[in-house]
Amino acid sequence: MMRWAFALCFTIFAFNIYVQPQRSPKTPERRINPQAPLQVELLAPVDAGRLSVGASVLAKARVDWNDPTCHLRAGSVVVGHIVDVAKRSKTNKGSSLTIAFDHAECNGRSTPFQFTLFALIAVPHVDEGIPLVDSSSSFGRSSSAPRFGGGTGGPKTGAPPAIDLKDNMSGTGSGFNDKTPKVILSGQVLGMKKIILSVGTGPDGASVLTSTSENIRLEGATQLILMPPTSVSPDPAPTLTASAERSSGPSAATPSSETSETTSAPAPPAPPAPLPPPEVDETSICVAPCSLVPDLTGTPSLHASLTLSINSLGFIPHDKGERAAFDYESTLIYLDSQNLLFTYDPHKLRQRLPNGSFRTESMRTIRAVLLDPATLSVKRVVDWQVQGSGQYIWNAGPSQILVHLGHHLRLLGSDLQAIRDISVPGQLAFVSISPSGNHLAVGVLHERHPKEMHDFLVEATHLEPEEDIDIQLFDENFKLVFTARQNSTLPPPVLSDAGEIRVNSSGKNRWRIGEYRWDHTEHVVATMTSECRPSLTTPLSNSVFLVGCSSSPAQNWYRMIRLDGHAILTSHGSSQEIEQTSSSSTQDDFAVRVVRAHYSRSRDARFHKEDLKEQEVSVYRARDGKRLFFSINPDVSLAEQSFALSPDGAHLAVLAGINISLYPIAKAAN
Repeated sequence: MMRWAFALCFTIFAFNIYVQPQRSPKTPERRINPQAPLQVELLAPVDAGRLSVGASVLAKARVDWNDPTCHLRAGSVVVGHIVDVAKRSKTNKGSSLTIAFDHAECNGRSTPFQFTLFALIAVPHVDEGIPLVDSSSSFGRSSSAPRFGGGTGGPKTGAPPAIDLKDNMSGTGSGFNDKTPKVILSGQVLGMKKIILSVGTGPDGASVLTSTSENIRLEGATQLILMPPTSVSPDPAPTLTASAERSSGPSAATPSSETSETTSAPAPPAPPAPLPPPEVDETSICVAPCSLVPDLTGTPSLHASLTLSINSLGFIPHDKGERAAFDYESTLIYLDSQNLLFTYDPHKLRQRLPNGSFRTESMRTIRAVLLDPATLSVKRVVDWQVQGSGQYIWNAGPSQILVHLGHHLRLLGSDLQAIRDISVPGQLAFVSISPSGNHLAVGVLHERHPKEMHDFLVEATHLEPEEDIDIQLFDENFKLVFTARQNSTLPPPVLSDAGEIRVNSSGKNRWRIGEYRWDHTEHVVATMTSECRPSLTTPLSNSVFLVGCSSSPAQNWYRMIRLDGHAILTSHGSSQEIEQTSSSSTQDDFAVRVVRAHYSRSRDARFHKEDLKEQEVSVYRARDGKRLFFSINPDVSLAEQSFALSPDGAHLAVLAGINISLYPIAKAAN
């Protein structure tokens, strides 16, 4: 999440030294307590042409905010309403909106509380969250960190100590290019032309937005600066003829040519600025030891050393219908070189149980079949009860897996016997595990709003509201390291063995990959170019698997890079590739699956199985990206975890259609 430093300074100057877009020149500057401002963003658009008096205006707090009578957590809702509206018409070329904020989720409950709209910021931004190691400072280390909470609508205990808002909103090196000015003035409007904000001139501290030429429209995510009404005094009435942009600096006081007695010769034009050097995508540079994914030439492996029809185990594929993504109906995972685990959903009757104030959870049966990879014979069959339809099994280090069973995460050994256990009292949002298994992040959904507020937001925005994800970080012994929090719209954290790998915007189609380590140091991995937000995974220690895209030509591409920024493997990319994933259970090699469609498709397009042409599964050497093996099968598995590389790197197991196939991997001589 972006955090901005606000220094609200107000002194009368002979001329204005700040840029003040759309601010009335008659508006006085006032000194305000720097802890008072509340930064919020709109949850839904506000359009003068579509609103009537009394319509709700909904916003959420972007940071924690404290007042002696009201504590707002980040994400808490602030509710306003339209006091008055004047729409554009044949007789009125402009429009105006009078907005008052009168309720807030103080301490988790909707409470009457007045704010005055103080400034408006329409600068686009992306909420990228903050690193876990930084977020943890607000929620405690292991000695004082609370366990997962199951309550609704805010903390059950008293409000936390007051937060220094200036420090709380300052940047922490997240990599986002924040162009917002350090000083925000009363009535300031950034990023919108021909709109004037008059602070506190309406009834009961309401502020008035005025446009001289069009219906005012504030898009969703527009940011507002709100102040308690006791901190501000009303602005004078806005001047509709005020300039949209006021000059800054001494030039504002320079006399015009009409009043000057003499006119100096014009200064010679400044030489053109040199063109900036072209931006380099460091991750696309492939020099030895690195390999480019070979073209589809050569002879793929057509014959597996062993094949097992999983129909004999009771598996019935459910491949019909439209899909948004690959699923977790079945999985394939090596426990060790002597144990291969196949799991599937036999589609028994689901149980639905209450979970929270207004949610229900689904419990389903998963059948786990332990196979001997030497013969693919069945060694053991057990049924598990797992929550939800998402991922429920993960590699967790040598000869260990983590399984979500009921309301527990259980670490199992190669014999499926429990080693350790973590209680998960709530809806599991995600599990992230470092490549070596030395750290584990567990996210649990926490209902942010009471039921009444939740229903109100759904009705007003026609969207499911954001929720909070409470995160706990554990070490390999399941000892709690710290707790953190993020909102439910952000992707799960991606762990390395030393910290968290993050991708942040650094400009148009430019991204910065960084490692935020648990010792509070930061390491820049690389900068890259992608026209969509890149996705990250860490199948290998000291490496990152990247998936991105371009539009000229349209391509979806993937790369494996080291944490020093050097590429191990880069692909050409293709508009027909709709899924690229990587996994490994050895640090010497890694496997990549690529799913291709019959025709070009965007990565987020929905699909049917009939749209899919083939799946290619390849094995590459980790030190230089040399391809050791590849196979192509037209019967695409719709399971996300449909391939597994043995811990010794000698075999690859692939799920395709109704068969599990085992392929030997020949080691290259060089």
